[in-house]
Amino acid sequence: MVDDEAIKHLMVRLGADDSDKELITTLYEDATAVVLDFTHRDVLTGGMPTYAKQLAVVYFNRLDTEGESARTEGNVVRSFVTDIPESIQRPLRRYRVAKWSDL
Repeated sequence: MVDDEAIKHLMVRLGADDSDKELITTLYEDATAVVLDFTHRDVLTGGMPTYAKQLAVVYFNRLDTEGESARTEGNVVRSFVTDIPESIQRPLRRYRVAKWSDL
């Protein structure tokens, strides 16, 4: 289930119009799935939707650089974050559920 309010906020934050709504919805769904996977939960709780929105913005900004970890253009070197940024992981850690496994 997509949070329509979150999609509206993302569209404003990204300066997107209605033609980008489907893309932004997909990015938010992907970000939500990653946040839930990282925290070992089934539903977003507490402040988790905020971090899903932040991750969706990261995904939006990465759109033309998929698969790249670094790029050199002349004397300019650009490095790309390829995982959940630490600034999003850090606050999400408090929502993690311990996962037991057999030895």
